[in-house]
Amino acid sequence: MQANTILFANKEQYNIADAALLGLKNTELITLSACQTAKEANADGQEISGLAYVLERAGAKSVIASLWNAEDNTSAEIMTQFYQNLKNGMSKSEAMQKAKLSQIKSHPFFWSPFILIGSAN
Repeated sequence: MQANTILFANKEQYNIADAALLGLKNTELITLSACQTAKEANADGQEISGLAYVLERAGAKSVIASLWNAEDNTSAEIMTQFYQNLKNGMSKSEAMQKAKLSQIKSHPFFWSPFILIGSAN
Protein backbone atom coordinates (compact mmCIF):
# COMPACT_ATOMS: atom_id res chain seq x y z
CA MET A 1 0.00 0.00 0.00
CA GLN A 2 1.26 3.47 -0.86
CA ALA A 3 1.84 6.18 1.70
CA ASN A 4 -1.06 8.55 2.41
CA THR A 5 -3.66 5.95 1.43
CA ILE A 6 -6.99 5.29 3.11
CA LEU A 7 -7.84 1.58 3.19
CA PHE A 8 -11.46 0.61 3.78
CA ALA A 9 -12.80 -2.67 5.15
CA ASN A 10 -13.96 -3.67 1.65
CA LYS A 11 -10.31 -3.36 0.49
CA GLU A 12 -11.05 -0.19 -1.49
CA GLN A 13 -8.16 2.30 -1.41
CA TYR A 14 -8.07 6.07 -1.89
CA ASN A 15 -5.13 8.42 -1.86
CA ILE A 16 -5.73 11.15 0.71
CA ALA A 17 -5.37 13.75 -2.05
CA ASP A 18 -8.38 12.12 -3.78
CA ALA A 19 -10.58 12.10 -0.68
CA ALA A 20 -13.06 14.46 -2.34
CA LEU A 21 -14.01 11.48 -4.52
CA LEU A 22 -15.41 9.71 -1.47
CA GLY A 23 -18.71 11.61 -1.71
CA LEU A 24 -19.12 12.35 1.99
CA LYS A 25 -21.67 15.14 1.56
CA ASN A 26 -24.40 13.34 3.53
CA THR A 27 -22.05 11.90 6.15
CA GLU A 28 -23.01 13.18 9.59
CA LEU A 29 -20.01 11.93 11.62
CA ILE A 30 -16.73 10.11 11.02
CA THR A 31 -14.80 8.87 14.05
CA LEU A 32 -11.06 8.34 13.69
CA SER A 33 -9.90 7.01 17.03
CA ALA A 34 -6.53 5.90 15.69
CA CYS A 35 -3.23 7.70 16.12
CA GLN A 36 -2.74 11.35 15.22
CA THR A 37 -5.57 11.56 12.68
CA ALA A 38 -5.84 15.34 13.14
CA LYS A 39 -2.13 16.01 12.85
CA GLU A 40 -0.63 17.32 9.62
CA ALA A 41 1.86 15.21 7.72
CA ASN A 42 4.45 16.11 5.14
CA ALA A 43 4.99 13.72 2.26
CA ASP A 44 7.28 14.22 -0.73
CA GLY A 45 7.66 17.89 0.09
CA GLN A 46 3.94 18.59 -0.19
CA GLU A 47 2.00 19.77 2.84
CA ILE A 48 -0.99 17.55 3.47
CA SER A 49 -3.61 18.34 6.06
CA GLY A 50 -4.42 15.71 8.62
CA LEU A 51 -6.83 13.01 7.56
CA ALA A 52 -9.64 14.49 9.66
CA TYR A 53 -9.49 17.84 7.87
CA VAL A 54 -9.34 16.12 4.48
CA LEU A 55 -12.48 14.11 5.28
CA GLU A 56 -14.29 17.22 6.46
CA ARG A 57 -13.38 19.04 3.26
CA ALA A 58 -14.66 16.00 1.35
CA GLY A 59 -18.10 16.67 2.82
CA ALA A 60 -18.33 15.03 6.25
CA LYS A 61 -20.24 17.32 8.60
CA SER A 62 -18.17 16.32 11.65
CA VAL A 63 -15.02 14.34 12.32
CA ILE A 64 -13.64 13.14 15.65
CA ALA A 65 -9.89 12.76 15.50
CA SER A 66 -6.86 12.49 17.77
CA LEU A 67 -3.94 14.87 18.12
CA TRP A 68 -1.49 12.22 19.33
CA ASN A 69 -1.23 8.47 19.86
CA ALA A 70 -4.10 7.55 22.15
CA GLU A 71 -3.99 4.71 24.66
CA ASP A 72 -6.24 1.84 23.47
CA ASN A 73 -8.23 1.05 26.62
CA THR A 74 -9.05 4.64 27.48
CA SER A 75 -9.86 5.39 23.83
CA ALA A 76 -12.34 2.51 23.78
CA GLU A 77 -13.96 3.71 27.00
CA ILE A 78 -14.23 7.29 25.74
CA MET A 79 -15.69 6.23 22.40
CA THR A 80 -18.18 3.87 24.05
CA GLN A 81 -19.29 6.65 26.39
CA PHE A 82 -19.40 9.17 23.51
CA TYR A 83 -21.74 7.00 21.44
CA GLN A 84 -23.92 6.23 24.47
CA ASN A 85 -24.20 9.98 25.11
CA LEU A 86 -25.20 10.57 21.46
CA LYS A 87 -27.81 7.82 21.76
CA ASN A 88 -29.16 9.62 24.83
CA GLY A 89 -29.76 12.77 22.76
CA MET A 90 -26.70 14.90 23.51
CA SER A 91 -25.08 17.03 20.83
CA LYS A 92 -21.75 15.78 19.50
CA SER A 93 -19.82 18.41 21.46
CA GLU A 94 -21.63 17.70 24.72
CA ALA A 95 -21.33 13.93 24.20
CA MET A 96 -17.56 14.24 23.76
CA GLN A 97 -17.23 16.59 26.73
CA LYS A 98 -19.11 14.19 29.01
CA ALA A 99 -17.12 11.21 27.70
CA LYS A 100 -13.86 13.00 28.49
CA LEU A 101 -15.16 14.02 31.92
CA SER A 102 -15.76 10.35 32.70
CA GLN A 103 -11.95 9.95 32.53
CA ILE A 104 -11.03 13.27 34.17
CA LYS A 105 -9.29 11.66 37.17
CA SER A 106 -6.67 10.08 34.92
CA HIS A 107 -3.78 12.02 33.40
CA PRO A 108 -4.84 14.36 30.52
CA PHE A 109 -2.62 12.35 28.16
CA PHE A 110 -5.30 9.65 28.20
CA TRP A 111 -8.48 11.68 27.64
CA SER A 112 -7.47 14.90 25.91
CA PRO A 113 -6.17 13.86 22.45
CA PHE A 114 -9.66 13.71 20.92
CA ILE A 115 -11.11 16.72 19.14
CA LEU A 116 -14.33 17.38 17.25
CA ILE A 117 -13.88 19.13 13.91
CA GLY A 118 -16.84 20.65 12.08
CA SER A 119 -20.44 20.76 13.24
CA ALA A 120 -20.90 20.35 17.00
CA ASN A 121 -24.64 19.61 16.72
